Amino acid sequence: MKRRIPLDVLIIGAGPTGLSLAIGLRQCGMNVRIVDRALEPSAVSKALVLWSASLEALQSMGVTEGLFAEGTRLKALEIGDGRRRLARLAVGTGIDSPFPFPLLLPQSHTEHHLAVRLAALGASVERGIEFTGLTQHESGVTATLTGGDGHSETVHARYLVGCDGARSAVRHALGIEFEGRTEPQSFLLGDVRIDGGLDRDNIYLWWGRNGTVAFFPFGQDIWRIFAMREGDGEGSAAPTLAELQDLADRHGPPGLRLRDPIWLSAFRINERVAEHYRIGRCFLAGDAAHIHSPAGGQGMNTGIQDAVNLGWKLVHVLNNCGDAELLLDSYEAERRPVAQAVVAAAAQKLHLAFSAGTATRMLKDVAVSVLGNLPYVQKRLQVELSETEISYRHGPLVALGEPPRRPRRTDVGTRARDGEFVSAGEAQRLWPLLGHGRHVLLLFESHQPIELGAGLDHTDERLVVLRLSGQSAGRDLRARYHQEETGWVLIRPDQVVAARGGAGDVALLHQYLDRVVRANAPIHFESGGGSEIDSPVRVSADIIA
Repeated sequence: MKRRIPLDVLIIGAGPTGLSLAIGLRQCGMNVRIVDRALEPSAVSKALVLWSASLEALQSMGVTEGLFAEGTRLKALEIGDGRRRLARLAVGTGIDSPFPFPLLLPQSHTEHHLAVRLAALGASVERGIEFTGLTQHESGVTATLTGGDGHSETVHARYLVGCDGARSAVRHALGIEFEGRTEPQSFLLGDVRIDGGLDRDNIYLWWGRNGTVAFFPFGQDIWRIFAMREGDGEGSAAPTLAELQDLADRHGPPGLRLRDPIWLSAFRINERVAEHYRIGRCFLAGDAAHIHSPAGGQGMNTGIQDAVNLGWKLVHVLNNCGDAELLLDSYEAERRPVAQAVVAAAAQKLHLAFSAGTATRMLKDVAVSVLGNLPYVQKRLQVELSETEISYRHGPLVALGEPPRRPRRTDVGTRARDGEFVSAGEAQRLWPLLGHGRHVLLLFESHQPIELGAGLDHTDERLVVLRLSGQSAGRDLRARYHQEETGWVLIRPDQVVAARGGAGDVALLHQYLDRVVRANAPIHFESGGGSEIDSPVRVSADIIA
């Protein structure tokens, strides 16, 4: 009789957040089940933009090649009023990332590439299955799933994650409040073809006397038009092509003709954040935890980052590594403040862009004409949207690394930076080593090696050690990590700096490793060599100039 393998994580919802979480868990060998109530994958475009931090995470999942083959690299945001172009904001300026640009791609296509990758890892989405309830106990969660034929089954998992959208059944089952507000206006969108000379490498934000329209390119000559419904006589009724054409004529760039509608929709915008992201062994991620205005294209990206943050922590706990409560408590402490900031910023951008009236229009024209053409302003906006400058400042995991009061990039709680180092006479980049459920320890050494002490002479699948001996081996990394002297930097699996210190601060490193990385049972360490540097499973490297 075969022993049944226990289910590690049950994921409810197979959008980008759920799929990203499932991939991260499967890459580390976890037993995962992912279900979705929809019978078929979504065919509509929904979210369109993948920003830099998400592309960094998706690279570690092995899906970026397909995304880049299909997607459009955005070059600029054009802002105008009537026949006047007020500003052109070049996109990609100032984003410190291996992918310093946003990629435009329909969400349905992003989900397809994620599902293909998940299938290659030995798991697939089970469709037509609805989550209908749960109970928690000391060793796990018992969930009830109901199929389309009405048959119910009871599923036991060690952890459950609700990635099931804004109307999350998991959130309701846990009794978690969804705090926030609903915008009073109705908004319209249409996926259409447009004649009239718009550049498909650009996004357009245009306004007139009493309204604003935005145009986003994607797919096979398809554009999304986004606007606010004037008045509310039609309520939630989907717009007609004629209604969208009228808005484009009155508020958009001149001479546009809309045709061949693929998707027309009307909706109200909610701005809400879940009161809690964790109750016991159950978690919320993505739209189940936060929803907001589409201004800035942050929703899907924030959900993917939720999945990356939670995924590696679940892997460590499931492998009996580190302090389980410290790791699991840190998820809400780190991600909820990010969602609150994203929701507030998206609401601000929405209100600014769609505010109307003659006086307001004049103020916007002046502000955009003056400030919108300043390189510093353009850079700050793009860096904010890219999510590469997000900093974790709360929670037990960040506190363990002893962050400074005012962290700068590559300090504890901020995102790591890519950089070049030399191994065996060849230049390599750091970024491909990050992720995969493992920490990466950079040792910047000068004349003497850093004495790490017992237990770190060799590494296993949870820790990669890069010993950068000599100035030339890691010159680029030294500069990018502000590490001119001998010292070390420890990077988490979600590409965030965990801890850092000088040669005399090794006790801090061991404290972190004891609480987060080391197994709660003896581990057999295997030695490795530089030839293993690209292995996603077990890596140990001494990088010597």
